[in-house]
Amino acid sequence: MSEQIYLSNLARGRTVKYVRVKILSLWRVRIYGFRCKTEMLLADEQGTKIEGTIGCGPFHNVDMRELREDAWYTISDFVVFVPIRRTPNTLHPFHIKFHSDTKMTLIYNLYSLNFFVFAKYSVIKRRLLEANRPFDLCGVVVYVSEIKRMTYVPGEYDASTACNYLYFRLMDQKGRELPCFALGHYAADFMNVWTSRGYQASFRYQPVFCVLRFWKVDEFMGEPSISTRIGCSKIYLEPTLPEIKDLRM
Repeated sequence: MSEQIYLSNLARGRTVKYVRVKILSLWRVRIYGFRCKTEMLLADEQGTKIEGTIGCGPFHNVDMRELREDAWYTISDFVVFVPIRRTPNTLHPFHIKFHSDTKMTLIYNLYSLNFFVFAKYSVIKRRLLEANRPFDLCGVVVYVSEIKRMTYVPGEYDASTACNYLYFRLMDQKGRELPCFALGHYAADFMNVWTSRGYQASFRYQPVFCVLRFWKVDEFMGEPSISTRIGCSKIYLEPTLPEIKDLRM
């Protein structure tokens, strides 16, 4: 096998070396017609994060059916380039792109870490976080609205759910609250879990712990808030993740 390299040591251009990464988030983006590309947020053993793109193919050494979040893979023979996206999802200066000979192989039992980077409520309220830079947040749910429709339709969301949003509030251990907005399909995703588990009837006397993954800073009526990013954001209600055990209230 070729030499291993860490994400922090990548150089621009094609490399035949391999990286070991965990898929933190995975989503499909429609390009045109029925053709889609796959976008990923990846992290290596050092916790360095980078974005990766698998185009429409063909790919000789990648089984798209095997790709899943929270699993580890080796990726070898890929292209490293400077992204042109104005609002990247990581701090990494580069982006990984697959070509026809890129190889991606599933690894079993490497690490269970999810590499969370939790923001503090005080930092968000003081507007000290960089806009459009994804972060993680946790707290208990103290309010949930019904799913509503927006008057403005952001072009990045698909047409069927573009106007949908759900407003809820999270509270930290010090009693500070933040308004949160789940946009597009995230509104339905949240509400489906919320109602199916009966939280709407019990959360006022039995707090529901929530972890938000890869959300961004926003603003609501002059007050700092947070909202989902297209594709990469995650919502966990009452998760059993080992890394957040000490953060529960």
